[in-house]
Amino acid sequence: MRKQIFKAIAEAVATVPGVAFVDLWNNQVQALNGGAAFPFAAVFIEFEAVEWKQQNMGGRRGALAVRLHIVTRSVATHGHKDPRIDDALAVFDLLDGINNAMQGLRGDNFSGFMLTTSATNHDHAEIVENVERYVCGVQDITAMRPVRAVSGLSAALSNRD
Repeated sequence: MRKQIFKAIAEAVATVPGVAFVDLWNNQVQALNGGAAFPFAAVFIEFEAVEWKQQNMGGRRGALAVRLHIVTRSVATHGHKDPRIDDALAVFDLLDGINNAMQGLRGDNFSGFMLTTSATNHDHAEIVENVERYVCGVQDITAMRPVRAVSGLSAALSNRD
């Protein structure tokens, strides 16, 4: 199920102009030491923990939250009148494009994504990391068992005439 959702998100956000790279989140921004191992803008998909509610025959339902870590190069500016301010603020256009691609994204066994939280992290010298959190309903059917007729019940129902 997570594989299917990762691929759906990756395909959707990869179509947004400016997105050059999509991958699974593994705290990549902490590992940058003077150079990036990926092109910018990069989108990393993080899956949060899911609390499952068991259903019949091995199926389960839950609410899935994913965080998109959108990593871009920082553009240094000196105030709102700096000629580079539009370049620095272009990241927000990118976030709007990603939100447009994600809004309502749905597929087999997952409902439409809804944006719940947005945060901008400026704790890095040469990059900016924005984290957009989306939630959707999911159903996991990987452990579902086929329905089997109960032998005694089948015979009893057929003899009711």
